[in-house]
Amino acid sequence: MHIGSLGDIVFEVSAFGGRTVTPASLTRERKARFEEHQVLGDLPRLEFLAPELATASLSIHLRADMGVDPVKEADRIEALCVEGKAHQLILGGWNFGMYVLESASQVVRHTVKDKIFSVDLKLSLKEYK
Repeated sequence: MHIGSLGDIVFEVSAFGGRTVTPASLTRERKARFEEHQVLGDLPRLEFLAPELATASLSIHLRADMGVDPVKEADRIEALCVEGKAHQLILGGWNFGMYVLESASQVVRHTVKDKIFSVDLKLSLKEYK
């Protein structure tokens, strides 16, 4: 079942042992930008300038027993980082907007018979306007 996507990377789950690429967690942060003006003999005053671009971090577990080749899928996801293009981030029916992949790190968790069985990915995304 399709639960979301980042560009052509589709997040999906399967109750019957099929292909599963599921984000383990999504953290999104929104900040505001302020200027601090010094006032002689008084506390500084803040002036709102504008909102900052949102950032998001996404953790994904890729496992061979979940119907994916962890190495190939990790390479596909990391290719989004080097291409530098913005993509729609959609998860659980919520369209977060356009994001670029700023960084992707991977940890190889398990190997079986000289093949990588499990890879954990940590993705850092930034809103694209």
